[in-house]
Amino acid sequence: MKRRVVITFTAALLGLGFCSMTALSADDDEKKVAQEAVLKLVDAMNKGGNTQAQIAAITKKFDELEPLMWVYKPRKKQGIGMGKNGEDDIELTLGKIGNPRAKAKLNAQKLAQMKADLILTGQLSKAIAEIAEHDKYVQQYGKKNMAQWKKFTKDMRNGADDLIKAVKTGNVPQVTKAANDLSASCTNCHSEFRE
Repeated sequence: MKRRVVITFTAALLGLGFCSMTALSADDDEKKVAQEAVLKLVDAMNKGGNTQAQIAAITKKFDELEPLMWVYKPRKKQGIGMGKNGEDDIELTLGKIGNPRAKAKLNAQKLAQMKADLILTGQLSKAIAEIAEHDKYVQQYGKKNMAQWKKFTKDMRNGADDLIKAVKTGNVPQVTKAANDLSASCTNCHSEFRE
């Protein structure tokens, strides 16, 4: 009798483990598909084309913003990341760059090393803001406070534009301010709307 209980219990644990692995794999697949969708949107935005159909397709495919926001995570967590091999979390790095009290200050040499990553960060943020402004997400997330949702997405888009512009000019103080503003838009929105 004990042996049957042990075998049944072991089989149940193995089954549960398999289901968990399958669910994690599906979650990883969704993040990868979301990442590809955001990168394609960035590419289309850079080419100056009409992106409304693409944004509508993204919002139809993804019920939540979370898999789309995952682009900010480091590569080891299936995000895009920044820095060497995508090892760094984009939001954390942006916060450090924009923090006027940070120990390691941004300088012209660091900015030159980070230029491509920072431009991509701005482009990703602009794409996410465009997606977040879609009526589906405004209704879903903004129901708590629609005016704030719209303000935060506008702040994110403006911060992204300012970051891209500042990085391209190479003006370190402007990059620091733009990074701080973009980081603040993320922090403010997450503190109000992240569940």
